[in-house]
Amino acid sequence: AHTEESVSLGTSRNVRPVITELEIMAGLAIVIFSDGISHAGERRGTPMDIRQTILSVLEYQDPSPQLLADTLLAEAARLDDNRPTDDISVLVLKVSPRVGDDVRRMSVRLPINA
Repeated sequence: AHTEESVSLGTSRNVRPVITELEIMAGLAIVIFSDGISHAGERRGTPMDIRQTILSVLEYQDPSPQLLADTLLAEAARLDDNRPTDDISVLVLKVSPRVGDDVRRMSVRLPINA
């Protein structure tokens, strides 16, 4: 697990991203989130344990990226009494083993107010 602390991008002109190179292999999951996740629960004195939340989902045989994202979002919202004071964003990338054809597929869901 990569645990190096990073600084929120866009908070200062001098912020530089933390860059880590990882070997791409089946099962690799990368979770990226906004500070709305990092600060969830702080105003109530019950800050979110992000690492433990992710580890609890990884106890499943092969959790989907959707399950990882939904669990983080739900826990952050719960800790903020379902009224977060900041935007909450989660991006989960997961490398799946190749099966069947050689077609590359990507799935993205974005809510749109119509």
